[in-house]
Amino acid sequence: MGLITNTRKAAMEFHCAPGLLYDVLTDYDGYAEWLPQVAQSKELAREGDLAIAEFEVTLPAKERFVIECVHTRNKMVLWRTIGGNIPIWQVEWTITPAGEGRSNVSLVVTGKFQRTSFVPKYRKFLDPVKGLKALQTQISTFLPEIAVTDEEGERILELTETDQGVVCWIRGKKYVLKPESEENP
Repeated sequence: MGLITNTRKAAMEFHCAPGLLYDVLTDYDGYAEWLPQVAQSKELAREGDLAIAEFEVTLPAKERFVIECVHTRNKMVLWRTIGGNIPIWQVEWTITPAGEGRSNVSLVVTGKFQRTSFVPKYRKFLDPVKGLKALQTQISTFLPEIAVTDEEGERILELTETDQGVVCWIRGKKYVLKPESEENP
């Protein structure tokens, strides 16, 4: 890629199978729901392990760009910018199994060095650590147990669905939420 690129990397463990991560990462219509600064996202075309998608991001101004996507089922999702004026050249999500019901994801973002690289909002776009945390939040919506942690990793909120109802822990206090009988109006 030459001497005028910038590469940023991060990795995180997820408490889910690789298939769920792959499904979320290849759902290009859903990126606006979870990826920071993405206002709109849509898949334009797909054929096998290749896709073309368009994102609209909210940076200093709204910006649209088109990406070419290459997939390896449950292992890797690679984007390459093919249209638009965005300082991101390539994004690679690599998924590896990490034991029963767990996976590791590494995110490598390679950017083009250009005039907009000095604008702080452009530098923050697709920060690998923030991207992985956003992915973790999105993944949690598909799991039977939901937990929200603060910056230090302490659990603030944890929800678990059980046969007795929903168990909710809020800052160390347990609450059991039971469904109200349909017979009692």
